[in-house]
Amino acid sequence: MFKYIVVLMMSLSFMPTGQAGEKPAACSSDEYSTLDFWVGSWEVSWKGGKGTNHISKSHGGCVINEKFDSPGLKGMSISMYNKAGGEWRQTWMDDQGSYFDFHGRQDGADYIFHSTPDPEKPEQQLRMVFTDIKADQLTWLWQKTSDGGETWTDQWVIKYRRQH
Repeated sequence: MFKYIVVLMMSLSFMPTGQAGEKPAACSSDEYSTLDFWVGSWEVSWKGGKGTNHISKSHGGCVINEKFDSPGLKGMSISMYNKAGGEWRQTWMDDQGSYFDFHGRQDGADYIFHSTPDPEKPEQQLRMVFTDIKADQLTWLWQKTSDGGETWTDQWVIKYRRQH
């Protein structure tokens, strides 16, 4: 019996410990952290309103969760980097019955997410833009085009200030 225990112990000592042969986390590459500037708790304000927005990561760092709360609007989104497509995907839902499907990526210093166009009106589209990004503040723009993206008009401008 002792002989079998010794053989078992020796066999276990040659097994990988998880250090060298460990598989990296599924969402550990740099692309998955490009929206980390948004993660945190924020005071948000716009002309005529204010609220909070809490952004966190879950599912091993693969998913970004948003919880937006204001007196006139409560909503949430989930975002994830789609490595195959080389872009971010976001789904937004709220208590007004809105649902949006976005795809986006970094454009210079900004991050721009476009809504999926309506096949009936492809020249009309909505987008959100994260701009003026700093450690404790950023500006979020909700924009609309009616000419296929030649010109964009601000519909809603939200100022973000990080809560401390």
